[in-house]
Amino acid sequence: MAAQSLKIYDLVRLAQAVPTEDLESASKTASHLNVPLQDVLIGRRLISKDKLGDLIGKSLGIGYVNLKDVIIPKEVLSLVKEELAQERKVVPIGRDGYILHLALMDPTNLETINFIRKITGLNVIPFFAFESDIKFGLHQYKSSLTENFQQLIEQVAKQHPGRVTAQQLAEDVSIIQAVGRMLEFAVIAEASDIHIEALADSVLVRYRIDGVLHDMIKLPKSLHPAIVARIKILSSLKLDETRLPQDGRLKFESDEGDSVSLRVSILPTVEGEKIVMRILESGELSLSLEDLGYDDRSVGIIKKALSRPHGMILITGPTGSGKTTNLYTMLNLLNTGEVNISTVEDPVENRIRRINQTQINTQINFSFAEGLRALLRQDPDIVMVGEIRDSETAGMAINAAMTGHLVLSTLHTNDSPGAIPRLIDLGAEPFLLASTLDLVIAQRLVRKICPKCQTVQPTDSKISDYIIANILDQNERDQIVKLIPPQVKVAPGCDYCKYSGYSGRTGVYEMFTVNEAIRQLILDKSSASKIKSQAIKDGMQTMLMDGINKVSKGITTFEEILRVTRD
Repeated sequence: MAAQSLKIYDLVRLAQAVPTEDLESASKTASHLNVPLQDVLIGRRLISKDKLGDLIGKSLGIGYVNLKDVIIPKEVLSLVKEELAQERKVVPIGRDGYILHLALMDPTNLETINFIRKITGLNVIPFFAFESDIKFGLHQYKSSLTENFQQLIEQVAKQHPGRVTAQQLAEDVSIIQAVGRMLEFAVIAEASDIHIEALADSVLVRYRIDGVLHDMIKLPKSLHPAIVARIKILSSLKLDETRLPQDGRLKFESDEGDSVSLRVSILPTVEGEKIVMRILESGELSLSLEDLGYDDRSVGIIKKALSRPHGMILITGPTGSGKTTNLYTMLNLLNTGEVNISTVEDPVENRIRRINQTQINTQINFSFAEGLRALLRQDPDIVMVGEIRDSETAGMAINAAMTGHLVLSTLHTNDSPGAIPRLIDLGAEPFLLASTLDLVIAQRLVRKICPKCQTVQPTDSKISDYIIANILDQNERDQIVKLIPPQVKVAPGCDYCKYSGYSGRTGVYEMFTVNEAIRQLILDKSSASKIKSQAIKDGMQTMLMDGINKVSKGITTFEEILRVTRD
């Protein structure tokens, strides 16, 4: 056990903040995966980050600060230059006369504290902050990045008034810096995708943040070839190929030294090549099921399904609904030293320690089916198939579940009961499906209400009337009527949420478990609507029910729920 984890272990044990059995289990997992104990404790929701931070701060005799709740004035940030803050991993968070409040990962570092005191001429009061929060705080130095990017692009245009090739421009220092800033700012803005779109007279850069695209900056059309060429160079793609789509991957180092991976897709359009870059998770995911938005009942259902030695768990939903993150979270729960876990994916979006991950390659006919066939010869206990796309993969996955393996995969259907007729359409035998399928989870992502500007108002009767009028199943309608709250939270927008009224995302889920009644319907090849009706009778919480529960708790809004659940 690392020295830092040992200190956290003793601190939590002495404070009796976590049950001894849970603390021991978390400690073993941290040691097995070689990750900090605090990440496992927080990831499993055994203790909140703020409570652990308070414990650490009190043990040091100082305060704790969660920098994700703090917007730091520019005049305070200017007290410590960005380069120095980056080097020392400190963030100035406030000033009170001749006193500077300073957040540090290691408040016992007197050399750094004295150095900051000498540089600023102010007395320093240290506060403890977690490393992830220090990084978040350092991002606040970048608030004017879009302005700097615009100035940089204008500078490029002035430096190259004549005719030069796209490759020459792509190797220009200013273009290199400009593209680097574009990628860096996307990470700072917590975007999931970057869109670079060629218009008739300009180039539009858009970021997808919390599931919604935002226009970020408009560039001169003359710079489009250079930006495309620069990204092709970074992604090892063909510079001279402009007529066919290309796919690649690139990595860059952020200002904090983190390695960020992006999946790159280039598509020819009538106005020029369009680029979409998906920002992949860096490092190892340490999310818990609760972090993904599951309630206690759903967590219990999932953990029961994961505890079985064999069977099949499917996650359904459209592209971008968080299916892969969900699968990775489940794999992390299963990742102990006692089992062999193998995956076949397209692409491998996040590398997980001690899990054997395989990337398919359709160009050499290495498909999901071929990958699954190969990894089943590798003595796996648990198998994850990125997606069931065809009859061969479906048949092999079901057979694997029949022969003693726990199989996790994804499927494209609108709701969870719809997975059954979809698999039958792919050639799955109903009697095999009835005996192997344990759990199907349908999911969507919704934006969360901004915590800074939220207010309470009465529920709009028009919205509730619309919801009730469009529910076909009587049982579901009766339950929805009981769930709709008299008051809801809304947010008009503020600087924190960029006046959108939303900040961050969470999931809404439909948990479909296969019981005896459902098995009989599968054997009878019943329709999805009949299966869904039976599931609701048996207590299934539909996606709409889960969404309205989250509206009642002030997590999201009716508008968001309707946006993602309306057929």
